[in-house]
Parts: sequence; C-alpha cells; structure tokens
Amino acid sequence: MDPIRSLRLQAVRCTECGDARWSLFSSADTAKPCGICGGEMKPERRVPGSGPRQLLHERRSAPRRTPLTG
Repeated sequence: MDPIRSLRLQAVRCTECGDARWSLFSSADTAKPCGICGGEMKPERRVPGSGPRQLLHERRSAPRRTPLTG
C-alpha cells in the first residue's frame, strides 16, 4: 500500500448516489457531474490505507451492533 499512498490518490464522491471516481495521475475533477446520476461531485475525505494495519476481528464474526433508533 505504500507505493499507492505515495502517489497521493485523489477522489471525488457523488452527493446523490455515493459513486466514487478515483484519480491516480491527475487531480480529481469536481466540475464534472456524476457519470451515473448526474449529481454533484465533492472531494473524498477518506484515502486507501488510512485504516488500521490489522483489524481487531473479522467483520463477519464481529458482535452485532444495535441499530440506531430515532
């Protein structure tokens, strides 16, 4: 993951449908609309490899969280 991190990946995410467009070699363009729904694109805050190196437990066997109630 270190070579990918050094490339400074940039991404934009659609505010309507959640589709992400990643860019390796150029800056991610927020001026272009989403290719799926035509929604507005915003810069993505998350980057690959920013999570923990090793997960505490397998996600499928993790204890279930209670759903949010409103």
